[in-house]
Formats: sequence, C-alpha cells, structure tokens
Amino acid sequence: MQRLRRHKALLLAIAGGILFALTSPPTDLYPAVFLGLALLAWSLEDAPTAWRAFGRGAAWATAAGIVGLRFVPSVVQRFTPLGSANSYLALVLLAAGQSLIWAIGAAATHLVHRRARAPFVLAFALGVFVAVSLPSVFAWTPAGLVSPWPALVQLADLVGERGVSVIFAVSAAFLARALQAMFAEDAASMKARFSAKTTVPLVIAAAIPALLVIHGALRIRFLTTQPSVVRTIRVALLNQAVGPTERWDPKNHAGILRDLRRLTKDAEAGGVDLTVWPEAAYPYPLMHGTTQAPRGPRAVHGDGARGPILFGLIMLEKPTATSPGVVETNSRNSATLVLPDGSLQPSYDKLELLWFGETVPLGGYIPWLRRIFQASGGLVPGTEPTALVLPHADGPVRMGVLNCYEDTLAGVGLRITRALQPNLLVNVTNDAWFVGTAEPELHARLAAMRAIEHRLDLVRAVNLGVLSWIDARGVVVARDASASTSTLVATPTLRDGSLTVYGLLGDKPLGFVFVAAIAAFAWRSRREARSKNETGASDEARAGSGETET
Repeated sequence: MQRLRRHKALLLAIAGGILFALTSPPTDLYPAVFLGLALLAWSLEDAPTAWRAFGRGAAWATAAGIVGLRFVPSVVQRFTPLGSANSYLALVLLAAGQSLIWAIGAAATHLVHRRARAPFVLAFALGVFVAVSLPSVFAWTPAGLVSPWPALVQLADLVGERGVSVIFAVSAAFLARALQAMFAEDAASMKARFSAKTTVPLVIAAAIPALLVIHGALRIRFLTTQPSVVRTIRVALLNQAVGPTERWDPKNHAGILRDLRRLTKDAEAGGVDLTVWPEAAYPYPLMHGTTQAPRGPRAVHGDGARGPILFGLIMLEKPTATSPGVVETNSRNSATLVLPDGSLQPSYDKLELLWFGETVPLGGYIPWLRRIFQASGGLVPGTEPTALVLPHADGPVRMGVLNCYEDTLAGVGLRITRALQPNLLVNVTNDAWFVGTAEPELHARLAAMRAIEHRLDLVRAVNLGVLSWIDARGVVVARDASASTSTLVATPTLRDGSLTVYGLLGDKPLGFVFVAAIAAFAWRSRREARSKNETGASDEARAGSGETET
C-alpha cells in the first residue's frame, strides 16, 4: 500500500490517459474526456520538478495512445512481416513518440505554476494549449474527440479546436480540485468530503460544459434558420473500394479507372453537378502543371462519364540533378478538377505530408534530411494553397481542398480558408490501409471541426472509409461507411461571406491572453518577493540598530 501511495501520481496519470482514450471510437465514452484530463491535472499539481511533470505527462499520453490507437497492430500485421509481438511494440513506440507533445505541455504547466506563480487552472490550460498546438502523427484533441456532440464545440468558430480544448482543460482542472478535496486523507467524514472545497470547484467544473452546450444549442438553432434563398450544389462522393496494395499494381489500373468512370456515369445520370474521386484515385501519374486531361485509354472522361470531376492523383515533377550523377524525381500528392472540355485546373498539392507514411518528420522543411531517406526522390509538399473553381450558373463554386489527414489539422484549414476564402471544403482521402479498424471513424470525427471553425460545409470522398457530408454546424447530414463500392450524394450549401473570427485571427488572441496573464502573475510574484526582501532587510536593520544602542 505504501508503494502504491508513493506512485499515486503516476498511476493517476496512466488511469487518466486510459479514460481519455475511451472517448475515441469504438467506445465513444464522451464524458471521459473531462475525467481523463482531470486525472492528468491531479497528477501534475504536486509534481516536485518539471522533469517529474514531464514524465507524468508522457505516461498519461502513452497510455492514451496505446488505447486510442489500438488499431495499429492489426495494420502492421496486415502489411508488414513484423509479426504480432513487433506490431504491439510498434504501437507502444508510436504512443510513446506521440506522448512527447503532452509531456512538454505537462512540463510547461509545472514551470508556469511554480516559477511564474500562476494559478494551477491557468497553468494547466496553457499546458493543454501547448500540447494540442505541437505537431504529431495523429492530431487528436479533446475537442475533436467529442465532435459527435456538436453543441459542445460550437465555440470553435471563435477560438478554434485548440481553444475549445483549452476550455475543456479549465473544467477538468476544477474537477481535479474537487476530486482532490473529496478524497483527501483528512476528509474522513461525509460532511468533510462534500465541503465547500469540494462543491464549489465541482459546480464550476460542471457549469463550464453546461454553458458550452447551451451556447451550442442556441448557435445551432440560429444557423439552422437559414435565408429562404441559398445556393446549393449536388455532389457525388465516390468510394471505389480499392485495396491499398491493389491500387499500386499496374495490372489493376485499367479496371480501377473503368470502375471510377462507371460510378461517375451513374451519378451524373442522377443529375449531380460534380463528382469527387478520393485521394490518388486516378491510377496513372501525370506531369505536374499539365493543363489538359489525357485522351484514349487513360482519359478521365469516357464510358459515358462527362465531368466535371474533382479527383486525387499523383503528379510528377521534372527530374532535377541534385549532385553530380544523382537525379531526383519528386512527386506530389495532388487534386485537380477536370471540366467537360477536358481542361485541367492548376492542381492543389498536399501541404502537409504524413510523417513516416509519406515523408520523414520535418522532411518538408529540411531537404537534406529528406534526401537521406529518399535519395532518388519522393513525395514533396505543396508550397501554396490553390482553389479549384467550378463554373456554375448561380456563381462559381470555389473549393478549398484538404487532402487526406489535412482535414484533421487546424493549421492547414486555417491557411486554406484565409488564402482562398472558399465557399465549400472538399476532402479526398484513402483510408484503405485502415479498413476494418476505428481509424476511418476517428478521422471523420476530427474532420468535423474544420466545418465548425470556418462555418463551411465539408464533403469527404474516401476510399474504404467514411463518405460524409458535414454542414457548417458540424452536424453530419449524411454518411456512408460501406466496405464495398458506394456513392453518397450530398447537397451542401455554398457559403459566401466573410471569415469567421477564428478564420480571421486564428489562435493569436488566445496566445496573447496566456502571455499577458502569465506575465502579470510573474510580475506580481517578483514584486511580492522584492517587497518581502525589503521588509526583511528593514527588520534586520532595525534589529541591528537596537543592539548597537543597547
């Protein structure tokens, strides 16, 4: 028992991480997001050093990763020869690697609380903000995990996904304080367990999500009451149900293209204005900058499919000599729009490549590091967002594309909406690597935050994942998670107008509030310390003077 007490904080952190992860699919225990964060806060408040806080944050996030990413071993076993034991080792290593962002956030919590003398609630909120702002392989956040309860996250159009996560952290910190008082060693009686030290923070902890829900319900109701005249477009979202290895086998390419044309023809017969093919669905590479679609057997149009079609593809760069005798041929994970006349619009090239899957970490920013692992070339990120514009009788459809997991990244969504001011968001994804696991559902859940942040409808064309239409309220209007060929027809609203507050300002206001608050507490702490030193020196001087006179 003594040993358990000695490691109480570490055990609390691990238990909190497990609870937090139960928010993710398929368990979907949404209230656990608050309790999981509360146990993390409890474990951090009495951390004696920043390194101890770092370790507890790492333990919390590693436990969360092992539970939340438990689909990883099945993927590793399916596509690699590593075997069962090594696949679980890969899960632990991935979870441990991802835990670094929360470990850093935990250390920041300790430093701000102890060094700047900021209240723990503020320090913990800052730590969570730091954690959800740092890059990771799977960018899941407290707010993103509960997007199936859209009323809880409607403030994202003001403060973003990260800001809503910070509000959750404030609630969790008060809940931690209530739990500490309730289970304190000196709280032996029932009356002591439910004293003001328990009830006040407990009421605050419950009031915060309650107010979020009330605000969210009113906001959703307001957005539901739309003007009588709105612009909509009929979009067919395709799932061609092609396995991850079949896609790259050249002997399958003709059949894949034939199936895509057939699905497109059927959708166009139903009167759609646009058909969207998933990420890298077009099976043949094209040269980057191509302005005309191929003709003949590799034509995007054909077999009755007329277009327009927005489709994902791989585009090749011109070979370049990087050093004597070394030629590098790079490619881009792109999406483009082909019109009925066969013209191709300038492509949108994926801005953020997936670590380990498409690039090495930081490879897009450190070319020499990328070349160590991709000596003859490989995928490179795009440099600027590009809108795909569909001419339409009621006005152009200006589409901002989020390629693959980019729809889970607040920073990419912010960059695209600011630069392009689209009236529709479109995601193209290939989730075939994760078919039969919880990842496609988790991906779709996190993507909903982009619709709320920017108050734009989002349509998602996914191969072997979740086809979905998410409206500007963050409500999933229609979805299809079939494991076989399927088409989902959506009628999203085209929303022309100004940027949301979050789209305009991003995370800067929240960052400014943190900096200003921490600076104020640090200044007050130094002032109090200086005053105490001056008082002590004055007392010593008076004491010395009295001794001399005597």
